[in-house]
Amino acid sequence: MTRSKLLRALTVAGTIALSAVATTPAAHAAASACTHDWSGPQICIKTDGQDGTPQPGTVTATWTNPPKSRKSATVYLYQPDGFSYSFKAKRSGGQIVGHTVPGLQSSGDLCVRFKGGSDKACVEMINRNGSF
Repeated sequence: MTRSKLLRALTVAGTIALSAVATTPAAHAAASACTHDWSGPQICIKTDGQDGTPQPGTVTATWTNPPKSRKSATVYLYQPDGFSYSFKAKRSGGQIVGHTVPGLQSSGDLCVRFKGGSDKACVEMINRNGSF
């Protein structure tokens, strides 16, 4: 195999492996995940709460590839209990980023979506302390 073919094969294999890891939802409060629709918006969610608790801490929503003209966006947060609300995100460098602190969550998916798009990034909340 030539050097360029080997490099290409390794790049493809690495990309596939990274995609599989990044799309797997984490089973605790401190988690992150991104969408991988390469032709559409790249949306990510990150939580910084303590593992194994119903408190996700600060939730950060990131749109990593917005149009250069876009300065802000509305983010929708979908909680495991079915409740949702919106918050604002602003441009920070080449991304649009927003933060919120939603409070205690039941077990299930905690997701973000940017207004105007259908792509959602989700992390799985699993309450391990039995209070919910």
